[in-house]
Order: sequence, then C-alpha cells, then structure tokens
Amino acid sequence: MKEGAEYRVKIHFKVNKDIVSGLKYLQNTYRKGVKVDKAVFMVGSYGPRPEEYEFMTPIEEAPKGMVARGNYCNKSLFTDDDKHNHLSWEWNLAIKKEWTE
Repeated sequence: MKEGAEYRVKIHFKVNKDIVSGLKYLQNTYRKGVKVDKAVFMVGSYGPRPEEYEFMTPIEEAPKGMVARGNYCNKSLFTDDDKHNHLSWEWNLAIKKEWTE
C-alpha cells in the first residue's frame, strides 16, 4: 500500500445459530513485534440468517514518511459483550513510498 493512502477494511460474515449481541471488531497492529496501534470498532447486534452481513471500517490513512515505511502485522478479532471470541486472524501489510505491481 502506498504511504498516506486512505483505505477501509470490508469484512463479510455470517451468523449461524444464536443472536450475537454487542459484536466488536478489534485490530492490533504490530511492527517488528512491537504494538504500534489498536483500533476497536462497534459492529452491532445480529441475528442468524443465511445471507452474509457486511461491516466496513471508517476511512483511515496509512502511515507516511520514511520511518513509517515497512511491513506491519495486523491481528484482527471479532468478540462480543460476553467476551466470546468468534473469529480471529492475522494479515500483513507493506507500506511503501510508491505503488508497485
């Protein structure tokens, strides 16, 4: 991703059995093993249905500047009011000066 670019994260998910109350999306960002950012987004409460739900984060700006360039590891998690972890995953992001193909 180009430094300073605006971006959003879009997530599609399903609720299969019981109502999920107070669903939250947490994202911890690490660089070289050190936590550099934490974001918490309230997603809402959802009932079961066969169709997917969609959640999109607000617009954010990627870090910019020579010091901010590099590789980041993001640890994402869906949790609820009862502290039940529904899904967790990790993903990586590289911040660069220019777009590459």
